[in-house]
Amino acid sequence: MATNQSVKNQLAKKNGNGEGNKPASPAQTIAAYLKKMGPEIEKALPKHMDADRMARIALTTIRTNPQLLECTVPSLMGAVMQAAQLGLEPGLIGHCYFVPFWNNKKKQREVQFIIGYKGMIDLARRSGHIESIYAHCVYENDEFEYELGLHPKLVHKPALKHPLQRRWIPIRDHGY
Repeated sequence: MATNQSVKNQLAKKNGNGEGNKPASPAQTIAAYLKKMGPEIEKALPKHMDADRMARIALTTIRTNPQLLECTVPSLMGAVMQAAQLGLEPGLIGHCYFVPFWNNKKKQREVQFIIGYKGMIDLARRSGHIESIYAHCVYENDEFEYELGLHPKLVHKPALKHPLQRRWIPIRDHGY
């Protein structure tokens, strides 16, 4: 079984990075893996998304968090494939996140794929099985009640003044 370092070295030789025997950086290795996995990512993506865009967004997300560059390549590629299968973009828009964590059993850093609330809303909208969906913050002094069962009920009445703000918050009719 190949180790991460041996795979990185093989990719560096295949890439012909023009830097002599200098091994490829983690970002270059991941970029090479994403390029190699392009056809598989394309197969997994929904019709409304493009594999090149997904690869660029994933690589940007990975490069912006140095701990992700320390993660195992299989866990990184697994997270990218999960995002592709669900048609969610990782990173800034909040659809999903790649979170690095230390796997104590394996003694290595791995990536955990986590869907954000915006991603859940996007998936729910795409399902076509919902009439309306929205998300709002609930603060400490807000009145908030919910009830499950045959007749579910949700009541959220924001407090007129947020405890962390010194000004009054205007109440707007949002149509719900």
